[in-house]
Amino acid sequence: MTWLSSLPHQIPFRAASAVMRRDEKTIEGSFLCTANDFLTPEIMVMEAMAQFGGGLVFDSAAHGMLTGIDGFEVAGAIEPGDVVRIVVRHEASFGGVHRFSGSGSVAGLECVRGRFYLAESP
Repeated sequence: MTWLSSLPHQIPFRAASAVMRRDEKTIEGSFLCTANDFLTPEIMVMEAMAQFGGGLVFDSAAHGMLTGIDGFEVAGAIEPGDVVRIVVRHEASFGGVHRFSGSGSVAGLECVRGRFYLAESP
């Protein structure tokens, strides 16, 4: 079982679609924006970033919670049918809190970026 299949998030709230590359500090994946997403595409991309970040720091039996978002900027529109390529970097850990930076691009043009925090579940 992979961490992606062990996520507690299921459709329609599983935003992480596929992992393309992963190492100790970075994970790259994709999010497919659909007309059926019940939240705005930008919120779903932020959630996808958090889900990918969790894949870096939690094993398949542990889960975390999104506890903070800093400087999340939307630089371009995301439309149904767009595939957003996401890159998330693990920047630091302190106690059970992990800090990440992430960005998303459509067709090579950055559309979102920001920093976020995940905390280990008790």
